[in-house]
This record gives sequence, C-alpha cells and structure tokens, in this order.
Amino acid sequence: MTSLTVPREEIVEMLERNANSTGLGLRAFYELGKEDRLDNPLLRDLWLIWGDVLTESDLPAVA
Repeated sequence: MTSLTVPREEIVEMLERNANSTGLGLRAFYELGKEDRLDNPLLRDLWLIWGDVLTESDLPAVA
C-alpha cells in the first residue's frame, strides 16, 4: 500500500474550490455534508473522503 501525504491547507482549498464551483460555498458544503444531504455526486464523494479534515475554524464567518 502506498501512503500519500497532502498538506491540510491544500485539502481545504480543494474542497472550497469544488464547493464554490457548484454554487454552495465551503460552509454550505460542510453543513450539508454533516447532515448527509449532499446530492451532488462529486461533492458527496469528496465529503466521504476528506470531510473529516474540515473543522469550524476552516469555514468563513457567518454574515
């Protein structure tokens, strides 16, 4: 088995980029992922693989 190390910041940036490309934004992606309500297959897969990396401190402030 091969091990891969990716900086946490790169993972968060990738998640944000993909969430933004669908119009959700990182906070909505996080909230829908936690509620198991992501209906976009790509975002759902990203959540399953990388969702545990995100924390509240990674999210933009609520306006």
